[in-house]
Amino acid sequence: MSARRANAAPEFEAEIIPGLEAYTCDELRSRFGGNASQIRKARAGFLRFRYSGGLFGLQELRSVVAIYQIHHFAIPRPKALLGHQHFARLKAILSEASRSFLNPPRTLGIGAAGSESSVMRRLRLALAGALRLDGSADEKGELFVRFMPDRRASGWEVLVRITPRPLSVRDYRLENMPGSLNATVAFVMTQDGALPHRSTIVNLCSGASTIAIEHALAQPADLLLAVDCSDSALETGRRNAQASGAARRIHHLRADGTNAPLASRSADRLYADMPFGHLIGSHEENERLYPAILREAARLAHPDAAFAVLTHEIRLMRRSLETSLWRADRETRINMRGLYPRLFVLRRNSATI
Repeated sequence: MSARRANAAPEFEAEIIPGLEAYTCDELRSRFGGNASQIRKARAGFLRFRYSGGLFGLQELRSVVAIYQIHHFAIPRPKALLGHQHFARLKAILSEASRSFLNPPRTLGIGAAGSESSVMRRLRLALAGALRLDGSADEKGELFVRFMPDRRASGWEVLVRITPRPLSVRDYRLENMPGSLNATVAFVMTQDGALPHRSTIVNLCSGASTIAIEHALAQPADLLLAVDCSDSALETGRRNAQASGAARRIHHLRADGTNAPLASRSADRLYADMPFGHLIGSHEENERLYPAILREAARLAHPDAAFAVLTHEIRLMRRSLETSLWRADRETRINMRGLYPRLFVLRRNSATI
């Protein structure tokens, strides 16, 4: 290892939902300032950066799936990690990572190309034995490590996840519903400019209340209304809100999102995770729903309010916008495990209803 690399701040890799890299860059800069440096896109869905603060700060990030600390090994191939010197260093790295967890890990997981090769199986068994962990779990063990070739120099990289589970798995998610929104996407939806103090936020089609909870955690002074026509969704949302500690500020309202019993121009911001027509609803139902939701949101919105909408019905959304009181200020394509929804940030036109 070079002296320059040894003296630099530790290097980390953020795993991100592809398409949301810019939002994570913004979060890193706003949270850490100069403590996060050399931020760069490594490949789709991954950012690399150097960070000179404590690990707790990284464990509080909301826009990432997971964070890994990167360690460099000057070896020609992973088999060399089984040698005494490299194995001792690897064991020390993983032991230190384990000590940073609130509860000691019980399982070890390894991710790598060829993770079921004889070398990787030997390495997993050897590490599990040395660390006294169960190495028989799937590759997403609590102590999780990835191996990959070093793209900038000869050797290999060992990437150790700094938390026992992905950061995208929120503690408050007591229950998931079919089609539940990924929490990191929900957080990103709340990051669209400043709001007046004590704003009123309306979440139409609120489902499990993930968006409302993420907003409540980010903006503790705001009042949130979660609107859904499903009793089971509202009950799930209430339980999740209670677990998040934000239940007193999120009011759950059983109502049709196209005709909510709320005053006109009462919302400073609106959100909706629209039915994709896959797990929930159908395209035929969406043909009626999308224009109606846009009309109701326009009625509820203050003149300068934004409306963040996630949908997979991209053509329908664009077509519905043409005859609405909204215009698309930004459109972001997201890759969610083979689904490619769009995040639309809408601004209300100046025309009156």
